[in-house]
Amino acid sequence: MKVVRKILKVVSAGLLSVVILSLLLCTYKLTPVHIENREGNTDYVWPPNSVWVNMDEGISWGKYDSKGFNNKEVIYNPDIIILGSSHMEAVNVFQNQTVSYLLGQKFGNKYTVYNMGISGHHFFKVCQYLPNTIELYEKTPKVIAIETNNVSIAQEDVNRVLDRTIDYTPSHSTGVIGALQKVPFFRRVYRQLESGLIDLFTSGQRDDTPDSNVDKNETRIIHSDVAEEAVDENAYTQLFQYLSNIEKNSGTQIIVFYHPAEKLNKDGSIEFKRSVSLSAFEKYSMLFGIDFIDMTETFEAMYYEEHLVPHGFITGEIGFGHLNVYGHAAIANSLYDKIIKLEKTEQICK
Repeated sequence: MKVVRKILKVVSAGLLSVVILSLLLCTYKLTPVHIENREGNTDYVWPPNSVWVNMDEGISWGKYDSKGFNNKEVIYNPDIIILGSSHMEAVNVFQNQTVSYLLGQKFGNKYTVYNMGISGHHFFKVCQYLPNTIELYEKTPKVIAIETNNVSIAQEDVNRVLDRTIDYTPSHSTGVIGALQKVPFFRRVYRQLESGLIDLFTSGQRDDTPDSNVDKNETRIIHSDVAEEAVDENAYTQLFQYLSNIEKNSGTQIIVFYHPAEKLNKDGSIEFKRSVSLSAFEKYSMLFGIDFIDMTETFEAMYYEEHLVPHGFITGEIGFGHLNVYGHAAIANSLYDKIIKLEKTEQICK
């Protein structure tokens, strides 16, 4: 009996610890368990009206809309749709600080804006799902704005877009795994192990080279030091031809906006990578009639004139990570200016 009592005490203490730690995590990092997107325009969405809390990279909290995206409310048949990765999912800032919200405020009653950014959905995955997104609506959106922090295009990426074989992120929201993930403590332990903690106890090497520089599981930015290869002109041609065909067949206007990562130097200067890939991306977007916004010069001016950086948080690392409130505001302003220009030249609202 003594042994049984001791075992019960240990188990009870363990369960109590899990409960206490889970309650603490609810005020620090609360992430719902994503579910399969049955509408088919993303791999997954978040549970309708579920709550999220973020305190590890930025300080924010909010509630997803009834379709599982980060908006205050669902907008049916929106005029403008924002697509992208965890930068546009934007749980690192409050909902009234995101690109989509700020853009909607700038347009007022003129145009409605809806955010469908979701973590793990890099540029190529967004491109693959683009036809599905357009088919969701009875009225074709006037503008679809796509976020990217990568302008390097390889033939392999394009082939997977055209063949619709981009790596799929499954949802494990049912069964034992689903139940365990709903306990904040177990979910956090799993994420820590998956993002590298287990490497402290093993000699194996992890592969930290996903489809883009966004880790799909932790939505953490990963900087790659791999040397840039020569531009594959055929790959750029095929991808932008694909986007151009979508524009022509649907009647929407596609805008791609690029936000480069910054490097803060010890002498106080800031550095953004200007690559041959960026030049090629801009060249082919213009050639095929896809509007392109390069935020590089805007971010530089923001740093030297206002002493602000577009990425990073005081709770994480300044100049590294996800878009912060200044980055979101700058992009919203640039998108607004671009859309107004398109309107004046009658490329939209015809």
